[in-house]
Amino acid sequence: EELPVYPLYRDPIHDFGFMRFDPGALRFMEVGEVPLDPKAAQVGIEIRVVGNDSGEKISILAGTLARLDRDAPTYSSRGFNDFNTFYLQAASGT
Repeated sequence: EELPVYPLYRDPIHDFGFMRFDPGALRFMEVGEVPLDPKAAQVGIEIRVVGNDSGEKISILAGTLARLDRDAPTYSSRGFNDFNTFYLQAASGT
């Protein structure tokens, strides 16, 4: 089932975005919620990474959390740098 989506936010540095859609327009699916709990992250926990990889329409990759203490990257002394966030590093078998 496909619905129109509308972009709310796009992050070109990290290649992700937030989209809005009308869940009332779904006819064949029930909408669920994915709870986020960063405090429950532990090294060795199995995760799924959802996105578009290598031009595919959608991919869901399995991975394992490898580090919890990764510093936010410094991209440039004059450009964009991350702040007020946390980073988790994962390893995948792909």
